Amino acid sequence: MRYTKELCGTMAALGLAVTAQAQQSDDQGDTARVVVTAQKREQLLQDVPVSVSAINSDSLKNAKIDTGTEIARQVANLRVSVLGDESQPKFSLRGISTPEFNLNAISPTGTFFDEVYVGAPFLGGAQIFDVERVEVLRGPQGTLFGKNTTAGAVNFISKKPTFHQNGDLTVGYGSHNLKEAKGAIEVPLIEDRLSARFAFTGAHSDGYIENVNPAGHDLSNIDRKAARLTLAYKDGDGWNGTLRLFGVNNNPEAVGAVNEGSGPGGLNANGRNPRINPYTGQPLSLHQVATDRSGVIEVRGSGGYLTINKNTDLGTFTSITSYVDGRFYNLVDADGTIDPLLHIDFSSKTREISQDLRFTTSLDGPFQLIAGLYHQRDDIDIGTTYTIFGGPPVLPILRQSYNQGRRSYAAYADGTYELSKVFTLYGGLRYTRDEGRLNNFKVDPVIPQQGQLSYNDGKPTGRIGMSAQLNKDIMVFGHYARGYRSSAFNGGTLTNVADLNVAKPEDLNSFEAGIKTQLFDRKLTLNASAFLYNFKNQQFLNVVGIGTQQLVNAGSSRITGTEIEAIYVPTRSLRLSAGVGLLNASYRELLINGVDLSGKRMIEAPRYTANAAADYRVPAGAWSLNFHADATLVGEQYFIAANTQPSRVGQSRDVAARVSLTSPSKKYEYAIYGKNLTDNQVATGIVLDPTSATRFTTMPYPRRYGIEASVRF
Repeated sequence: MRYTKELCGTMAALGLAVTAQAQQSDDQGDTARVVVTAQKREQLLQDVPVSVSAINSDSLKNAKIDTGTEIARQVANLRVSVLGDESQPKFSLRGISTPEFNLNAISPTGTFFDEVYVGAPFLGGAQIFDVERVEVLRGPQGTLFGKNTTAGAVNFISKKPTFHQNGDLTVGYGSHNLKEAKGAIEVPLIEDRLSARFAFTGAHSDGYIENVNPAGHDLSNIDRKAARLTLAYKDGDGWNGTLRLFGVNNNPEAVGAVNEGSGPGGLNANGRNPRINPYTGQPLSLHQVATDRSGVIEVRGSGGYLTINKNTDLGTFTSITSYVDGRFYNLVDADGTIDPLLHIDFSSKTREISQDLRFTTSLDGPFQLIAGLYHQRDDIDIGTTYTIFGGPPVLPILRQSYNQGRRSYAAYADGTYELSKVFTLYGGLRYTRDEGRLNNFKVDPVIPQQGQLSYNDGKPTGRIGMSAQLNKDIMVFGHYARGYRSSAFNGGTLTNVADLNVAKPEDLNSFEAGIKTQLFDRKLTLNASAFLYNFKNQQFLNVVGIGTQQLVNAGSSRITGTEIEAIYVPTRSLRLSAGVGLLNASYRELLINGVDLSGKRMIEAPRYTANAAADYRVPAGAWSLNFHADATLVGEQYFIAANTQPSRVGQSRDVAARVSLTSPSKKYEYAIYGKNLTDNQVATGIVLDPTSATRFTTMPYPRRYGIEASVRF
């Protein structure tokens, strides 16, 4: 097959197989020491019977990964699409994604920051700085991580204070006048008792999409700022705690999306072609637009997480309390032309509160257990204004507004039992009760204010499986797991009150088997998983026509696939790694508007993904020279269920590299880097807007370069 050759070519480009590359900073050798918390307790990666990839802070730095959208470069069967700036990733894991960018949308891949679930889509990538590691858990995680983890979970774990004074600072400059700075400083306040760590990041650049309108601004710049204060406490009586307070402020100019008419002849609802330069009559390039609006995005977020642990002889009591407040505002030129035909202003305010209480045993014997209670609530106020100034308007000015509230309650338990020195039985059960309401929905002057729309779901999720430790370096496992995504409201209803509906909860039954091995004196780590998903009532957005979109449930879907990940460390100076993901994801039963779409490929589910990387360190006098390169290959995919051409994106290739010079004490480092060295022009996100017959297509950043200087103290 053609794509098999492409996979082989990508692997050969860098040698051998970086997907589970949470490596040690001073020793790349023993991959057995990678520690993760994928099961809510610290365990070696090779001992966890879950398909999980972990990327630590050194690997993130070496690969110059700055945002959530870039972690897919390191993880097989993970894709990230964007409609907005790079701090707003939309994850698709093993072919399971959310098809909508509505501000009340629920992702089937849970996003967690220090074990705290963050549901607001615009805050999904806002805190990715001063990170200890990123863990990507594939497959339903309903037992320990709860609802909305049908596809899996992405957990960003920030650095904790070490109770020793230290700090670091990095400044950089790059293409499109990129200026960035990030750093952290830790100060012990009470010796071995209380310590504080302050971290920050900031970046600003010019836009990379040219606006040919002389009165306009270039689009898709970078403008992000964030800070975090972490306080850590411990005493000699088993108590310890961590308080994290954060704030984010992102203000990129424009969503970075290219507008294209999705009607006949590339026309939008106003009969215009957004891809024609109105001044020359020539087609616009993929990095050009002609708009009368900048499309500013404003993201504000703040909050805090408090984790308290009490260690006892039997185990650890843990309390995790969180509060998150966020605001989002976006100005969109929906017609994509220099005329003020259709403007859309999106705004949202969200408040999220959660509480997790659990007990984790540390018993002498074959049985271990984690059990807890969980509560989460969020409230969202959304307002959207559609303004039509010119052309033959079909509708007058529209103003959509509503309030949404959701409450979730759960009890859970997950345990392991060692049947023998070889076999371990593991399993868990969680019961979740979800309540949701949609209040005061209206679209002036088309839809009058509606009464309350609500849902009340109760669902069990869980897993049961067995692992076998065949020897100290080979473990096999197999399990059944059930995932669940709660009901959802159609927040995109605009002209037809009948579209204001509740999509039923979706359920996923997963069967998975895997093997984790370490070979050749643990120089080679080779892991593989194969899985079968049976999906029922999958939620997705159906764009019917101008002004109409429906949130519906697919009858059923099936996904089969596999991942193979390898890390080879022949010497302390050389590290080679790779990952391959294969998918066959299709709708088995799907009838939309009288059209049978059974057999169509699922959205954002490329048949293959592949990544490869190489890290090589050589001496340069007393200093060391470090080379990093990585490559990614992604197959074609569709963004709507009908698999029509306007929603298709082709195969993409991406190559990145970084070279750094490090002082003997590792105090100083100087680096140069390049991203998207192949100048990949394949879209990273597509949305078909029903109000304007416009396809919003987010283009990746073009080829770019930069330099960095770092100091540790």
